[in-house]
Amino acid sequence: MDRLSNIIAFVTVAETGSFAETAKRLNLANSVVSKRVKDLEEYLSTRLLLRTTRHVRLTDAGYLYFDHARRLVSELAEVEENLRYRNENPVGELRVNAPVTFGAKFLGPAVSSYLEKYPDVAVRLFLGDRNVDMLQEGFDLSIRIGPVENTSYIARKLAKSRRVVVASPSYLEKHGKPLKPQDLARHNCLIYSGLNDGKSWPFLVNGKKHTQPVAGRFSTDNGMLLAEAAVGGCGITTLPTFIVGPHINRGELEIVLEDFEEEPLQIQAVYVQQRHLSARLRKFIDHLAEYFSGFSG
Repeated sequence: MDRLSNIIAFVTVAETGSFAETAKRLNLANSVVSKRVKDLEEYLSTRLLLRTTRHVRLTDAGYLYFDHARRLVSELAEVEENLRYRNENPVGELRVNAPVTFGAKFLGPAVSSYLEKYPDVAVRLFLGDRNVDMLQEGFDLSIRIGPVENTSYIARKLAKSRRVVVASPSYLEKHGKPLKPQDLARHNCLIYSGLNDGKSWPFLVNGKKHTQPVAGRFSTDNGMLLAEAAVGGCGITTLPTFIVGPHINRGELEIVLEDFEEEPLQIQAVYVQQRHLSARLRKFIDHLAEYFSGFSG
C-alpha cells in the first residue's frame, strides 16, 4: 500500500470537503480517491470521514489525524521544493492574511512588485481584522499589528506605527480635552473590537504601563469606520497613524493625551514555526522587509 499517497488523498479531501474536488486537484478518478481514503481507514482501523450524499466531514479521530497529517504533507512538500528549486526561482501559491486597512492601503504595491519579480508564484491575499488560526485555516503568512502571543508562531518585524488618541475639534470644544487617561471615563469612546473587546486602552503613565478602562456607544471591527465616526464628532478613539494620519494633517482630528502615548506598534510578518521554510515564503518575507524598511505610519 502506498500510504503516503493515501495520506495526501485524505488531507486533500479534508481540506476541500469534496472527493470530486480532490480528484480534480490530484488528477485522479473519483473512485481512486475514495479507495485511497478507504485503504487508509482500514490501515488505521478507524473511521476518519463521515460521508453523506452532499457533505464530507471529519470524525473526532479524523480531526486528530488531519492535524498531524497536514503538517507532514506540508513539510515534505517544502523539503522537496527546497531541494528541487534551491538554485531556481520560487514556485507555488502563498496564502496571506492581513488587516483590512493596512492591506488595502499598503500591500497592493508590495505584492505586485513581488509577483513581477517571481512570475511562477501566485499570491492569495485575504483581508480581515481578526487573528486567524494560521495552521487550521491554511495561511502561510499573516501580517499582524501589535504583540504576537502564540509561541508556535515566528514574527519578523517589518515596520512601526504610532497609536494615537484622537477626536474632532468640534467634539473637544463641546466636551473638553482629556488631560490624563483617567479623564476618558467621562467621554464617549469609539471602540475597536477587531482583536478583543477593545474596552481597555494602553498608556504610559510615569514610565509605567497603564491600562485604562473605557466605554462608549459605538464599536466596530473596522478602523476606517472608527476614524470616520471620530471625524463626525461622535467621540474619542485610538488608532494607528497610518489610518488617522491624513485626517490629522487636514485638521479633521486632533491628537490628545500625547504625553501618555505608549510605545509604537510593531507591524510584523508572522508564520508558523517549521523546520523548512519554502523558498516562495522566505523570499516573500524578505521582500516585505525590504519594501517596508522606510515605512513611517
